[in-house]
Amino acid sequence: MVVTVQESGKTHVAVDGIMLLEGPIERDALGRVLSAIAEDKQSPIRAEVHEAGGRVFADIITPPAPRSRFAPPPNHPAQAPAPALPALVEFYGQGFVPGEDVAVAVIVSRTSAAGTGFARALMERGQLRGPVTDVLLFGEISGTIVRQGPER
Repeated sequence: MVVTVQESGKTHVAVDGIMLLEGPIERDALGRVLSAIAEDKQSPIRAEVHEAGGRVFADIITPPAPRSRFAPPPNHPAQAPAPALPALVEFYGQGFVPGEDVAVAVIVSRTSAAGTGFARALMERGQLRGPVTDVLLFGEISGTIVRQGPER
């Protein structure tokens, strides 16, 4: 896993070369995010954090060991469950003007095209109510429209 923190505070989290999260992540929340990813993968993961100033930190994040079904119940009061990571759905298209704003319809969010003209949108599954079969990515400068079904 590679975490890149930009000077603007925007953070990119990629696992096995695939972008998993992108956006501002508070410093105190970053550890919880990395632990949740390790727990989801059910495997230890090597995490590299690349700071904007050039410093690089690396660590191994180990998920908690699964509780044995033979273990006695814990004596401490039940803790509130950790918030679940959002289930994201990805939509993508190309042919956009580099840097242009790209509307996502069923319009619940917007994204921007990268310097290559490639746009990508991540949405929580909960935002897709009912049987959504198509989503449009609309370039607000180029007029490019890409129609795509969700990758579920």
